[in-house]
Amino acid sequence: MLEQLLPAVVVAVVVIIIMMKQINNVTTKLDDENEINDPRLYSNFASVIQKKIRAVRLGIEAESQFELLENTNKAAALEKLSDMIRKLVFFETMMGKKNDSASIEKGLFEILNELDLFISASIKDGEKIADEIRNELAASYEQLKKRYFVEQI
Repeated sequence: MLEQLLPAVVVAVVVIIIMMKQINNVTTKLDDENEINDPRLYSNFASVIQKKIRAVRLGIEAESQFELLENTNKAAALEKLSDMIRKLVFFETMMGKKNDSASIEKGLFEILNELDLFISASIKDGEKIADEIRNELAASYEQLKKRYFVEQI
């Protein structure tokens, strides 16, 4: 009985391995087809992020839209935001030289994370404001992505 079962198990295992490889190939191909490798997408998104950071900076500077926490130095906060803008400008110029979307996305994520942490730690109601900005930027990114996806078709 075991002698009859062993060949069936071996055949089943081989079929499963072949199916797993085929499924992996298909999903990888689908991922590659849906990936947007247009550097303009990242460049435009970096511009959107810059505009948002500038708006936060102006809101802090004018003390109109955002109120700093008591323990936050205004000059240092404004400088930190200016540094983020400079990073984005540098990042935009370097994007033309990078074709690796993973490294581009990693760089943008680091800047977005820095902005998120800054807002949460430095501005009154920072968590709420950070959530709003995060949602606005996510919506902007999705709109840009749709636009560039349509252009590629």
